[in-house]
Amino acid sequence: MNIDESSLEMDPNLAKELFATGAVLIITGAPVGTEFGIDLCNYKIGEKFRGVKMIPPGIHYIWCASCGPYGDVAPRVGFVHYFKSKEVVVREWNQCDEEMQESQVNDRELEKKRIRENLKQFDCFLAPYDYRFYNKWKSLTEKISEATVERCRPSLGAIRTNAELQSCTDENRPRGPLQHINALQQCGKGIVQENDLLPNLKPVEGTAPRFTALPERVPQNSTPADLTRHSIDCVSAIDQLIGMFHTSEAFIEEEQLAFVFYLVGCSVESLAHWRKILHLLAHSEQAVHNYKMLYKKYSDALMQQLPHLPEELMEPGEYNTVYKDVRLLLANLKLGGLDVCADKLMKKLHKTLHWEFEGLLDEDPEDMPVIVEFG
Repeated sequence: MNIDESSLEMDPNLAKELFATGAVLIITGAPVGTEFGIDLCNYKIGEKFRGVKMIPPGIHYIWCASCGPYGDVAPRVGFVHYFKSKEVVVREWNQCDEEMQESQVNDRELEKKRIRENLKQFDCFLAPYDYRFYNKWKSLTEKISEATVERCRPSLGAIRTNAELQSCTDENRPRGPLQHINALQQCGKGIVQENDLLPNLKPVEGTAPRFTALPERVPQNSTPADLTRHSIDCVSAIDQLIGMFHTSEAFIEEEQLAFVFYLVGCSVESLAHWRKILHLLAHSEQAVHNYKMLYKKYSDALMQQLPHLPEELMEPGEYNTVYKDVRLLLANLKLGGLDVCADKLMKKLHKTLHWEFEGLLDEDPEDMPVIVEFG
């Protein structure tokens, strides 16, 4: 049952149609009490639970979290899959690792065929996909294609809250060598990110989402003049970013996927990727002029995503870096001629998060020249 203890009511004829055409997820061996989720719907696994039926075609995120005897819950471990109509997906519980894994039978296709042929016998063990949450899920994932799912998910399949890490040399740090960080610190305010100061670690191969490696806002070995230019407007980095994707749609697909990996799977790496995209796109007025259609699509994506922020990121203010970047993005949208997009996004955020943006186009006191009086 859904953890909100409410039930899904559906027209019987529609239910029959969805049962016949929808995809099916079978999970075997998961202990009673294990937390389980698909998309925006959470369950507690009961005695009879063996999976989910009537799953609509498209991308879906499935996860489990084992529970201890005293109510403690392990981090979520899940996977993303692009379901086809009538498809059967089978996972079994790995007792040792306490997570789902691919079925270990010799002939997986034969197993799926038999399940589909005898689906009515499984009916009482399958929870119906909860369509009350589907429209919200669709709005968060509507651009994501199967190709992007295949490209970006970890090569080993499982998505964890944190990817497994191993030590590496300074030159092989995912965030670049420390010499670059020292240069950024010397150049001035607001450029060095907290993640840049983490130890020399990198993900174990196959355990991290395979997102596009985003360009740095300030390139390595920049001259002092370039450091200043890139810190004011990072259009050069955005030019590189857009050049990494064959279409603006492909870029939005990856951005949406990163957000749902974080939202449903609690993936730290995915949140960092989503945040870096926001940080880059927010810090350029010129890029809005250059890529109006992309910014329109990105603004639409943020309208769906930001109301799902965790509570600690909902409070507006100078210590909320998401709020600060969104505020700067809104200002640049207006300066770049996308007033309608900015107004729609502001209206949505006022309604859902109670965010206010007074004085949006006022000059930031930190960016104003310092006046020194000689007396």
